[in-house]
Amino acid sequence: TMELRDNRQHSVSQEDMAFDLTILSLTELLSLGGLLGNAVVLWLLSQNVYRNPFSIYLLDVACADLIFLSCHMVAVIPDLLHDQLNFPEFVHVSLAMLRFFCYIVGLSLLAAISTEQCLATLFPAWYLCSRPRYLTTCVCALTWVLCLLLELLLSGACTQFFGAPSHRLCRTLWLVVAALLAALCCVMCVTSLLLLLRVERSPQRPQPRGFPALVLLAVLLFLFCGLPFGIFWLSKSLHWHIPRYFYHFSFFMAGVHSAAKPAIYFCLGSTPGQRLQEPFRLVLQRALGDEGELGAVREASQGGLVDMTV
Repeated sequence: TMELRDNRQHSVSQEDMAFDLTILSLTELLSLGGLLGNAVVLWLLSQNVYRNPFSIYLLDVACADLIFLSCHMVAVIPDLLHDQLNFPEFVHVSLAMLRFFCYIVGLSLLAAISTEQCLATLFPAWYLCSRPRYLTTCVCALTWVLCLLLELLLSGACTQFFGAPSHRLCRTLWLVVAALLAALCCVMCVTSLLLLLRVERSPQRPQPRGFPALVLLAVLLFLFCGLPFGIFWLSKSLHWHIPRYFYHFSFFMAGVHSAAKPAIYFCLGSTPGQRLQEPFRLVLQRALGDEGELGAVREASQGGLVDMTV
């Protein structure tokens, strides 16, 4: 009987190791592809960011995803090598902090994008005439600053970076993060649902096109692929029970979430039958589509330089 138990445990551990190795290898490959894709998006948007207020959001999202995937690839290495290579505790904590910081930044920016796109679709006249000129820049700057402040508070309360950790304050802060995560998810779901209903009921638009479709797909991508990573970190920090396989699964899905966005831009902006022949700059501009025209009209109404996107 003991022999049978040992054999079963050995076979289970071998299966677990094979599963972990497969998932982690796929995570590394996805992260590498996502790094290249987001780097291209970041470079192209930085050349044309003045054209469209929504491109500023995508620029910041690409920057957050680029940092996240860089840390993600490095953090997975010790697990991939079965602890043959171990980083110092300082490196582990730093990578974890930076990844969660970029994760919250990306989530907050996605909520801001879906909210502004919903307002632009529901109230186009108000959006064209009354939208503050530097709203997007201010929202992005505040998002980075507030998320950095939250991350510094978590680091001070939950780690030894700034002194002895406070377990009570740490738990309180993570409960605040849980409430923030839930609130941002609700905002994205509500605004995306309103956007979808508005687009579907519009006689000129039987199907969502251009930037509205990009927003809807980005929200769905987060709900199915990005959310497990946030649930894992909350469960780990609040000491909730999580299945063993969920650890590597959430890492893999987080890589999918950050790496798939350039592919979404490419699919939405490319012309069927010519996807490999068009320059990616043109494809990215077309993915911004309707909002590029909206931004150009707004600039014209303010007496500025009109530069229409394709």
